[in-house]
Amino acid sequence: MPSPVNRTAKLSLTALTAALALAFSVLKLEAPFPVLPYLKFDLAEVPVTLGFLLCGLPYGVAAETVHFLGLVARGADPLGAFMKFLAVVSMFLGAYRFSSAVTRLALGVAARVAAMTLASYAYFYLLFPGFLGYALKYTGSVYALFAYTALFNVIHGAATMALSMLVVREVKKRVRI
Repeated sequence: MPSPVNRTAKLSLTALTAALALAFSVLKLEAPFPVLPYLKFDLAEVPVTLGFLLCGLPYGVAAETVHFLGLVARGADPLGAFMKFLAVVSMFLGAYRFSSAVTRLALGVAARVAAMTLASYAYFYLLFPGFLGYALKYTGSVYALFAYTALFNVIHGAATMALSMLVVREVKKRVRI
């Protein structure tokens, strides 16, 4: 059983990373993916990924849940916020059982790409088929749309995990968590 101090520290880090993620979202620390500008590279994923890597899966999911609820409470599109939640949590689920940084990164990104490909299919074909025409204006074909969406998720997931892993490595050198 974890010590109360350890659990308290993890809960505090979870609250901190969730608050940072929400602050980054409010500040719009994001950049559009040039091919599909409705997809955004969002710096808000880094704090919750730090929480996941430092504290574990339940704490990372809790931080992303608070981030999701904060986005919706501030008036964000609930489906867009849920897609972000799904991308982050699927990445955590793909990575959490592994200790090797390379394996963690690769399987986290692979899980994210798989989950978001299925979610995008549901979005374009089941929920909002009218939006498919808009998205195809950017890519020209459904295959290119899904390929670019997968590429976006590879880049975003790899950058988020790699940056977070570098920060965690430096934090662990200096602070006992």
